[in-house]
Amino acid sequence: MTKDLLAELSTLIDETKRRSGNEAETRHRIIDFIIHNALSWPKNRVKVEEFIRPGFADYVLTKQDGSHLLFIEAKREGIYFQLPIPHANGEVSCYLSIAKLLTDEAIKSAMDQVRNYCIDTGCEYACVTNGHEWIFFKTFEKGKRWDQQNAFVARSLNFFLREYTKARNSFSFTAIVDHAALHAALSTSAPKDRGIYYPREKITSYSHPIKANWLAAKIRPPINYYFGTISDSDTDFMERCYVSQREYQDTTDGMRSLIHDSISPYFENYGVQQLDDTGKGGRLGGRLTKNLKNNLKGEVLVLFGGKGAGKSTFIKRLLHHNPPRWLLENAHSCILDLLNVSEDTNTIRDTTWNRLVSALDSEKLLAGSREQLLRDLFSDRFEIARKQDLAGLNEASEIYNSQLNLLVSSWKSDWAYCATRLVEHWRIKGRGAIVVVDNTDQYASKVQDFCFILAQEIANTLGCVVLISMREERFYDSKIHGVLDAYQNAGFHISSPRPAEVFRKRLEYTVRLLDNPALPAPLLAEFDANFTRATSTYLSILAKDFINDSSPLNGFLTACAHGDIRLSLDLFRAFLLSGYTNVDEMIANSHWTFQIHQVIKPVMIPDRYFYDESLSRIPNLFQLRTPRQSSHFTALRILRRLSKGQDKGSPSYFDVAELRGYFAETFGMLDDFEKNTDTLLKHGFVEANNRLDAYSDSVDSVKITRYGTYMIEELAWNFTYLDLVCTDCGIFDEQVSNYLTEAAKEEYSLFLKGERVERVKVRLERVEEFIKYLEEEEKRERDLYSLGMPVEEMFTSKIRATFDGEKNRVLRSAKRQTVRRERNWGK
Repeated sequence: MTKDLLAELSTLIDETKRRSGNEAETRHRIIDFIIHNALSWPKNRVKVEEFIRPGFADYVLTKQDGSHLLFIEAKREGIYFQLPIPHANGEVSCYLSIAKLLTDEAIKSAMDQVRNYCIDTGCEYACVTNGHEWIFFKTFEKGKRWDQQNAFVARSLNFFLREYTKARNSFSFTAIVDHAALHAALSTSAPKDRGIYYPREKITSYSHPIKANWLAAKIRPPINYYFGTISDSDTDFMERCYVSQREYQDTTDGMRSLIHDSISPYFENYGVQQLDDTGKGGRLGGRLTKNLKNNLKGEVLVLFGGKGAGKSTFIKRLLHHNPPRWLLENAHSCILDLLNVSEDTNTIRDTTWNRLVSALDSEKLLAGSREQLLRDLFSDRFEIARKQDLAGLNEASEIYNSQLNLLVSSWKSDWAYCATRLVEHWRIKGRGAIVVVDNTDQYASKVQDFCFILAQEIANTLGCVVLISMREERFYDSKIHGVLDAYQNAGFHISSPRPAEVFRKRLEYTVRLLDNPALPAPLLAEFDANFTRATSTYLSILAKDFINDSSPLNGFLTACAHGDIRLSLDLFRAFLLSGYTNVDEMIANSHWTFQIHQVIKPVMIPDRYFYDESLSRIPNLFQLRTPRQSSHFTALRILRRLSKGQDKGSPSYFDVAELRGYFAETFGMLDDFEKNTDTLLKHGFVEANNRLDAYSDSVDSVKITRYGTYMIEELAWNFTYLDLVCTDCGIFDEQVSNYLTEAAKEEYSLFLKGERVERVKVRLERVEEFIKYLEEEEKRERDLYSLGMPVEEMFTSKIRATFDGEKNRVLRSAKRQTVRRERNWGK
């Protein structure tokens, strides 16, 4: 509380002790002051004297859309509210039963009046006050008589003085609007904890690993190479497999057919340019060339892009593999990769300058003789030293040479000085320095700020162009706090390529190397003819699959990647090597049409028998994320609310405060909402307008992504997904948890025996039991929270319908594969 507010409130309490004002004076002098000054309600969110049949509500505090949050019925201060005697001396606030409060006629009259207003308009919360006593209460609650609830009572104005923090946390504008505090303050009772049981905890084999497919042992090294980061030295691989946005933009329909990592609204305002790659670096390549041609100094250029968008690959291609002619002839490029450098600013600074000196010293000048160093690099300091440190010493003497050796050693240890001299060396040779500080986006915001300022320091010290790659959310977080205002010069944004195009090109490139022994490919050289043929067939089948836009493999990996090409490659490598991928049958048939269940399992649990969310790239959306007031459906409710009425190709942002209010007021699950939103952000199901990928107060609006749409429309209802996550889920019903545990044990036993059909039957029965449990939970929540939704709109209705349509197909597929394998073994 500020000193001014404290003084004003103290004066108000002293001046109104006589309680002699009429209703208008009470409102003007006391209630207005409390609402607007003490509780910070803005006047444009408070309606006064609103007509509601059959009378007037004195104050109506509203939401942004104009709907009602809280009615206040004001009485003149001369009307006394007779309250029960305090439990302790000095008590200024308490909870009292509404039934007890109604025994006072003045309180009953006021509460009945305002409650009628609330019931007519559907507003849950109300307050009656004479300026001195304040009674906040809930006007109705399903399953309870309204007079059996408790009201929060401020016994006097001293409540706002002595318990100012409580008053602010419960009834201020921010508390009510942003934190749904009325629900917490006026809940009938504290929520009762329900026991949560985890089936996995009783399954001793839960961490059992799955062997990779038989190809994996030999193909793992080339798969890791050709489906990982493109090497800085492999120009052929770079040129044949690099995918830029321009190659597919004309054949797509914008956001409707791909995950497009476009510039967020904030960055357009900051002048960040979308980088359309023309093959020569686009506008960024032009900007670098312009700096060199015009001998501009000290500029920091920022390359923005989402996580895994391909910033590092773009930089390598631009500066090393396919540079514009002018850059090739007139630049000396130094790429400083901080990927594995610890998050310590001193280490980052030392490592950056050290690596910069090494990159600038490609001619090994620092390893030359003392005479060469003094002539070619350190001539400026040597001239000064001859007049100062070495003055009067005989050049042939031991002390002169010893002193000079110490000086040269200290100059070589001064990295900034060495870098400056090396840049001058290259300038004399007609080449300007371009320094790239890459992979700073691994760090937290404060360290990222340090990296940017370090880049500016390098640019100013060396008088060169520095390019730093950053993620948008880091820049945004720093920008709003003013850290980068003094530095930012120019920004360029790179969009993620289409994952299917990345996979297809790399698969075709690897097959080309396998089919042409004359081509240099050391990682494939030891393959014999049969193994080479099998691997080529396997990869060719996959390459053809990525031409098909309706392929489950293509669709699933594209959705899961949500613009992160690094992640999409990780997922694809796991799929290629997984023991769940049917390489034998694929190779034997020379072609393959993937079913969705043949994709989900290798990607979600590539090397494990049972699913563990903490070890999987794909989260469990049915997980209970808080021990109290938690629901299996919170994540799905968030996604459905964000997707409702949206254009799938271009969804709009949704206010987080409104989402928070909905989950707090409807379910009392604010913590559960926040934890689920955090999960959805981290995995890319939703996207914040400032690109933050974790939940915090800085996230003020979010929108659903293609991945989120894919989850809410397809994956969440799929038998294989439910089958995997059910044993990982927290379960409120101990009996159901025990059933899932025993079914998992039985399934694992059948797996060891090779009983495929019987194992699938157990899995179907287990999912059936899990769905029944979810149906009971959703029905319970519908009744408890008065959701009023028709049965067909319930999540479990869709889950049930999808499962009923899948179970016969799943069983038939298991029988077919068993027969096919027996036939192959018979051969």
